[in-house]
Amino acid sequence: MTGRRAPDDTAPKRADVSDEELVARARDGDRAAFDALVVRHHGRVFSMCARLVARSDVDDAVQTTFLQAWRSLHRFEGKSRFTTWLTRIAIHTSLSARRRLVRWLLPDTNVTDEDGPALRLVDAEQPRADDVARQRAIAAALDVIVAGLSPKKRTVFVLSDLEGYTSPEVGEVLEIPEATVRTRLFYARREVKAAMADHPVLRELLGGRDD
Repeated sequence: MTGRRAPDDTAPKRADVSDEELVARARDGDRAAFDALVVRHHGRVFSMCARLVARSDVDDAVQTTFLQAWRSLHRFEGKSRFTTWLTRIAIHTSLSARRRLVRWLLPDTNVTDEDGPALRLVDAEQPRADDVARQRAIAAALDVIVAGLSPKKRTVFVLSDLEGYTSPEVGEVLEIPEATVRTRLFYARREVKAAMADHPVLRELLGGRDD
C-alpha cells in the first residue's frame, strides 16, 4: 500500500476521479482506491516529511503517514479537504518523532512580506559547484537553528516559508486562526534571523563575499 511497493495496477488513476470519490471508495474497503490516493499525494507528503525529519527517515515517515491515514480513514468526515487532513497527519508523524530539518536555507534580503523577512530554500541536491563547502557549513548551522524552534513555530515556518502555503492555508491545516499563524511566523522568522546573526559560523560566512 505504501513505501516502495508499486500500487495495484487496478487502482483508479484518472485525473477526473475526485479525492472525495476515492476516499468514499476507500472507506468502503477499496484498497485500490486508497492506492490511487497514495499515488496522487505521495509527492506532497514526501515533501512535507523531508522538511521535518532526517533524510534517512523520510521514507519511514511517508509510509507511516499513509498507514495512519488508512487506519484513520473511517474518522475522516470530509469537513476539510483530504489534502489538508493528510498534511496534518504528515506533520504529526514527523514532529512526534522529534527529528530535525535537513533542508538548506540561505537568507534572501529581497524577499519580504507583511509577516516579516522570509528565507528562501536552496536545493540540497543541487548545490552550486563553486560553493559546496560554504553551503555545507551554512546548512549545518541552520539545521540546528531551525530545529531549535518550538514545534508550533517550526511547523508554521515550514509550511509557510518552505512549503509555500499562504497564511489562511496554514490556518486550515493546523486548525488555528490566521492571526495566530501570522504571529507565530513573525516570531519564528525573527528568532531564526537573530540566531543567524549571533552564530559565529554564519556571521563569518554570510557577512559578505569577496566579489
